[in-house]
Amino acid sequence: MNLIKISLMGMILILCPAAVAIAGRSADDPLNVVATLTDLAKIAEAVGGDKVKVTAIASGVQDPHFVDAKPSYVVKLRDADLFLVNGLELEIGWVPPLLDGARNPKIKPGSAGYVDCSRNIPVLELPVGVVTRAEGDVHPFGNPHYTTDPLNANIIAETVADALKGAMPSASDYFDARKKAFQKSIDEAMFGKDLVDLVGGRKLESLCRSGELDGFLEKESQGGAKLSTKLGGWLLKMRPLKGQKMVFYHKSYTYFIERFGLDVQNFIELKPGIQPGPGHLVDLVTTILREKIRVVATHPFYDEKVARLVAEKGGARLVLLPLLVGGIKGTEDQLKFFDIVTSLLVEASGK
Repeated sequence: MNLIKISLMGMILILCPAAVAIAGRSADDPLNVVATLTDLAKIAEAVGGDKVKVTAIASGVQDPHFVDAKPSYVVKLRDADLFLVNGLELEIGWVPPLLDGARNPKIKPGSAGYVDCSRNIPVLELPVGVVTRAEGDVHPFGNPHYTTDPLNANIIAETVADALKGAMPSASDYFDARKKAFQKSIDEAMFGKDLVDLVGGRKLESLCRSGELDGFLEKESQGGAKLSTKLGGWLLKMRPLKGQKMVFYHKSYTYFIERFGLDVQNFIELKPGIQPGPGHLVDLVTTILREKIRVVATHPFYDEKVARLVAEKGGARLVLLPLLVGGIKGTEDQLKFFDIVTSLLVEASGK
């Protein structure tokens, strides 16, 4: 009878690789978290601490739309407890085959281990009407590059913390404490520590998202001084650029542009994902000269020659901006990413 039981157990373990992982994993072992993007991986590290082991599939220097589904990624997913995805179909071309190859039931779409980090994100550029290829690479669920808004990092941290607590309930207090510390660091970097101490990060974020922050800061005072004098961080740094016209290569910074009030209506691409022809480039240079646009921005993974030509012909500065954490040197986490991005734009603008 014992031999029969042993044989049956052996068959189960052979047929179910996931069972091996569960059986061999101690309650104290760190959770194995795999993220599609470095942005999500760094937030998971910040919230998870020493309770997680985090791996990112795409590097910060890659175009996240186009990532080769390598066999090594399948191996990583096979042992994952949680799989963090950007969602909004950003990874539609390469995540499905990886999941099929991994055959890990814990991280299949619809399971608790499959974590769509776009959940609760206020999505921009939701298309109206029928979406066709004639409009270029339009995402039917809205612009997927939401990590370029620093405030969205707080929402992602909430989503990641909930997933971690579900996978390791015994560490819920630990994850909550680390999530709050991360969110506070984003708030202080965004608004300045003094203002966060006076008003609170959550209220400031709410006012900022509703467009009421400036009015609130001008109306309210503390110790005889308007709260507007207490504003610091990235918002203060970027304030001179509010309303400034710029040209970007692709619609990849929409959330950043919206958050900091830049004016970007012209793109080097003819349409999303469609390369420009000579006529479009001539029109673009004419616009840059007429509007006295100072900044042309692109990403390192695009063809720099076209962007540089447009900038030079228009008398503008070309800026290479990272799209993801790790996209250029010194952008190893969210705080450093936005420190560098804001500095590059301020410097290029001459403000």
